[in-house]
Amino acid sequence: GVFAFSGAFAAGENVPTSKVYVDSKLGEKQDIIPKNDGATQVLTNTGTAGEYGTKGIYDANGAYAAQTQNLVDAATMNAGVQNAINSEFQCIEWLDPNDHSSECLLFNIFGQTEHRSPNLFDVSKLPTRLIGNGVGIVNNGDGSITVTASNNSIAVSTGKKLKDLAPGLVPGKLYRLSFDTTGSLKLSYLSCGGDASDNIYWRLNRPITITDTLLDCNMIFYASGRSTTATIKNIQITEGTTATPYVPYGNIYLPATE
Repeated sequence: GVFAFSGAFAAGENVPTSKVYVDSKLGEKQDIIPKNDGATQVLTNTGTAGEYGTKGIYDANGAYAAQTQNLVDAATMNAGVQNAINSEFQCIEWLDPNDHSSECLLFNIFGQTEHRSPNLFDVSKLPTRLIGNGVGIVNNGDGSITVTASNNSIAVSTGKKLKDLAPGLVPGKLYRLSFDTTGSLKLSYLSCGGDASDNIYWRLNRPITITDTLLDCNMIFYASGRSTTATIKNIQITEGTTATPYVPYGNIYLPATE
């Protein structure tokens, strides 16, 4: 606070109104700080991922200038915290699916494999692919794609094999495809060769048994009709025949069920 005296300070060093006394007490308040008493501890980052330690605030009573050895500088702390974060989290969905240095929209939490997402379709692996004249597939970066058909075909190839878009599929098992679309065609198909007879139609909610051959087939999506556009979102491939609510792809945290 602010205070003032009328008149001169008293001369004695130990007199409360003495200037020497006031200066001395202010000096103690400013310069003398607690020593490490075994209980006065601060949490510090050791610099190793996921590890933290404690240090006494200071080694002993003393001035601030002499106690810097136990202070953690900002750069060291930032590096340690970043290291710890990287050891616990991994980005699995980016603002720009084709640029993994862009903002992360969805993190994987290590150690939660028992709650791994049942969705095996990785939409981030589906790149924007423009064939010409506006025809093609655009990855919108929000988990959805926009499919624009040509004037002589309603089907547009992703240019990607099934095994690239859903790397966790196991031959011999049943899998169910689901998605939401603004188009009228509620199916995809797998193009396995140049002949139409090689195409395997995969209708929504109708499980198919995956084979090694199907894993090497290109995945095709539909627009509403020729020269039209459809937006498709919530694309999901799950094992089995039971319908499940949509969840994003990846090792994400899902609450444990009873």
